[in-house]
Amino acid sequence: MPRLGPVTRPLAWVAGALLSGLTWGLPARAEESWDAVYIAQKKVGHIHVKVEPVKDGAGRSLLRVVIHQELNFKRDKDQVALRQDYGTIETLQGSILRLDTRTYASQGGELRTFGDVIDGKMHLTLEKGGTRSQQVIPWGDDIRGPYGAELSLSRQPMKPYESRDVRTYIPDLNQVCITKLQARGIEPVELGQNTRRNLLRVEQTVTDANDKPIPGMKSTLWVDEGGQIIKSLTDLLGGMLTYRTTREAALTPDGDFNLLAASILKIAHRIPDPEKKREIRYRVTLANEDPTKVLPSDARQAVRRDKAPHAAILTVKTSAAHSGPLGPAAVGDEFLRPNPLIDSEDSRIRELARQAAGSRTDPWQKAVAIMQWVADNLKNKNFSVGFAPASEVARDLAGDCSEHSVLTAAMCRAEGIPARCVVGLVYGEQLGGFGPHMWNEVYINRRWVPLDAAFRQSEVDATHIKLAETSLDGVAPFEAFLPVLRVFDKMKIEAIEVR
Repeated sequence: MPRLGPVTRPLAWVAGALLSGLTWGLPARAEESWDAVYIAQKKVGHIHVKVEPVKDGAGRSLLRVVIHQELNFKRDKDQVALRQDYGTIETLQGSILRLDTRTYASQGGELRTFGDVIDGKMHLTLEKGGTRSQQVIPWGDDIRGPYGAELSLSRQPMKPYESRDVRTYIPDLNQVCITKLQARGIEPVELGQNTRRNLLRVEQTVTDANDKPIPGMKSTLWVDEGGQIIKSLTDLLGGMLTYRTTREAALTPDGDFNLLAASILKIAHRIPDPEKKREIRYRVTLANEDPTKVLPSDARQAVRRDKAPHAAILTVKTSAAHSGPLGPAAVGDEFLRPNPLIDSEDSRIRELARQAAGSRTDPWQKAVAIMQWVADNLKNKNFSVGFAPASEVARDLAGDCSEHSVLTAAMCRAEGIPARCVVGLVYGEQLGGFGPHMWNEVYINRRWVPLDAAFRQSEVDATHIKLAETSLDGVAPFEAFLPVLRVFDKMKIEAIEVR
């Protein structure tokens, strides 16, 4: 079959997820606001925020915050719509009592994360269809939602050169982060239609609890005297702008921004016949970062620092079922049990897994047969399906790399084979560069062995560059896609030796 171009759903989905953690002006009272979202001077969506007073059963005054966001992209010739509703019930001081996030990640329904604070702990549940994952995390009254910094600005506008830290919870990452605000000076700002305003510039960074920056969440805000954010610019997707506007302007039709084309890391010299390459040595540079801290080493890829600053030498080799050192006799249960996205207990998945495996008893032969079945039967290969769970893929047999990956993992788990998904980059010959991709690893012969159903490969070629792996378990399954944002528009790749 022809080699497919790299796909962008992981990048699009995590962009939508992180947008909920970026900054827009949140009304402090019973109000609403509208913002338009732009990338590369093209409108790609809008954000609607509404805050209204409510009372609980005891008559206590509380706030209900509802944030609705929509992003629309083209991916080659297909259109993808990403929609998320985020809501909280909180005290008048901003302490969260309940949260509920609904992400419409596929045509088949919603992915929901919800929870309540009970005795100083947040009890979280991730639900898709009938499958749930649950987790309890410590909680404090000072933890705010992903909009907490905006609420802080609205209630207490910053002065020039003031700094402020706000503890914020990012649901899609399942992390309590620190939003750091550093006010600069007041400056004239272009707002479109030949209008300018003098606004306070505020630099925002978001770090984890260990003060490590979260990729894609560095932004510049321009704030008015009332603490409302009129304009923001973030390095997400190479530069995403939001503008405060009217309802009518926010809801105007979106443009034709092509995320597939924008996500390709172009290379100077093409790699012919990439599916036949068994070993490639790359020089990788990453703007203002050490690539060795981003690129993992394992049985098939090794990374070491280069002499040049912010550069590394990456060697990727094709590995087989018996390649590399032995690992533990068994791996964690998260690679075997079902979860809301890899719902391997589904009856249709079990049926397909038995059909694909046939009478085979060897785990590796089973895994290869499953990979080949997925490659041969997902015939409706398109970019328009949202991030679908495996059970939906098993019924629709449509999608691209993420659908191939979750279905392969689910069918392998249904046959008792530990499996996980890999997030990384792959070379697309017709696009002349590397783009985001997903494939699989199965635990065979005490080794994690790669498979790629999207390319029908049981020996994954050397143009697959791994960034992270994930079981897609837990209440924040998409956290593993953060490395894609970390390298987007910042990494340069040069193939210096190809075999």
